[in-house]
Amino acid sequence: MNHVLIAAAALTCCAGPAPAQEPTLTTGPIGAPAASPPGAARPQGICWYNGEMDYRNGFPSDRNTAVTASWTFDDVDWEGGMVTGFLGQFITNASTTVVAADIVVYRGMAEGEFGALMSEVSHVVDFTLTRIGWLNNTFLLEASLGGAAFNLPPDTYHVGIRLVGTGEGQAFALSTSGYNAVGSPRGNNGRAFFQSDFFGYPLPMPWENIIGGGPWDVSYGLTCDQSYALTVSGPCPGVLRFEWRGADPNRSQAILFARGEGAFTIRTGPCAGTRLGLSGHHLQIHITIGTGLGAGSFMDFARDGACGGFVQLIQTHSCATSNVAQVP
Repeated sequence: MNHVLIAAAALTCCAGPAPAQEPTLTTGPIGAPAASPPGAARPQGICWYNGEMDYRNGFPSDRNTAVTASWTFDDVDWEGGMVTGFLGQFITNASTTVVAADIVVYRGMAEGEFGALMSEVSHVVDFTLTRIGWLNNTFLLEASLGGAAFNLPPDTYHVGIRLVGTGEGQAFALSTSGYNAVGSPRGNNGRAFFQSDFFGYPLPMPWENIIGGGPWDVSYGLTCDQSYALTVSGPCPGVLRFEWRGADPNRSQAILFARGEGAFTIRTGPCAGTRLGLSGHHLQIHITIGTGLGAGSFMDFARDGACGGFVQLIQTHSCATSNVAQVP
């Protein structure tokens, strides 16, 4: 740790970005707070967005800048599904060159505890930085995970997003008060954490404990695949886990089973004319269950006869169908 730099540092930024040669802990106010902060159009498929920057503060979340590494985390009540990308609003020093971005997800984070690591993707290079607001160095980061997309079951998580540099400057995740938020929470519950060996915080610490004030939250978001989808996991024979996402909330859906894939067309009933991805061989309705909030899971015991078969979901009110998944 560079103790000379630490002694000169303040934890947040101040009336504009800090000098590149003196890393700072926060930015402090970077402009007059706005009731409706100017931002940029959000990407399609967004499933959670903590809200747009409010110009109150900025918190280090970067790697390989003048700071070796730092993380700022914030919480998300995730409804389940495949995370396909991430976004965040940042301010950088003029000397900062951004070459990539990192994302990490923990479950059960608390003061002094990381919790369980759920996913980590480093050095994502498929990203864009779009200038936002009235300052030259405030940006909206939009990153695509591509083949590194990962699934998260429904739960509460802490997400860390940071910019990767070339050894100079700094990058700060911008604070939000929840304006224009999507999902839950709405960027106003003060659950942001900080971790950085460089600044002397080897374990997660709430930002309120570090600088007071608040509540402090940061402008992060996640994009996801919102299509109606089914996954099946577990041993067969044995207890299988059926997970779905992208369903219409608070409706009914049926799990259909068949021995093979195909293109069977339902001939009678309210879904007559609907083409399935299953064959008609031993086609049956396994069970009808609720869709919950649009994502969820269901556990059931599978006998020998189900192993190697195929399943598909169909929503009973709209006749929308999911992908076909194979029983292990």
